Amino acid sequence: MADAAAPSPLILLFARGVLSLLDLWPALTIAVAEEWGGPESAEKKTWVASTIIDEFETRAKLPADPSASLPPNVNDSQLDHDDLADMLNQMMSDEFEANIEDGSIDLVVGDILRLWRDVLTPPEGSTAEIVIAALETKAGEVRKTGIKATKGAEVEVDSDEESGSGSDEEENGMDVDEAPQLVPRERQEPVVDDDGFTLVQKGSKRSGR
Repeated sequence: MADAAAPSPLILLFARGVLSLLDLWPALTIAVAEEWGGPESAEKKTWVASTIIDEFETRAKLPADPSASLPPNVNDSQLDHDDLADMLNQMMSDEFEANIEDGSIDLVVGDILRLWRDVLTPPEGSTAEIVIAALETKAGEVRKTGIKATKGAEVEVDSDEESGSGSDEEENGMDVDEAPQLVPRERQEPVVDDDGFTLVQKGSKRSGR
């Protein structure tokens, strides 16, 4: 978190929601399962979540005392949609060598920003508690059943070897039952793994964090 002090209860609530939303993001789930980021792919997913949460916490400076009133300008310096989308795009490219072109980053960003607003809605966190409980339930179901790959979305991935391993709320923008189909870059021969995902080979792979 942002400092050594105990984080605000609202940040802890927000963190639960962010973790669930990332669990429900098919592109990231597949990237971790297929180890696009190498053996440390799961740790990189945790780092992505931590980076997002820290960014909101650092900017908001929420009081650790749950009874304290929120600063009147708590949202003035928050990330906007484009900033957060750029951050996610960069992290997926740097950590998993994946270019997400299925539009899902915009959906994830919209869900995260909506969640943040819910967390800050008076009485603080009351609406978010309901939403996050639903998200956690759905994320648990997805972890048990997995995510199916379907046609229509595009994710480009670069790798020097084949992969290593084989919300219930109306406002949740992501369709968690569908995962993106992988498509090759031009002038490169695709490799299809046992799960039917098409991966693209590249001369060298980015080393893990």
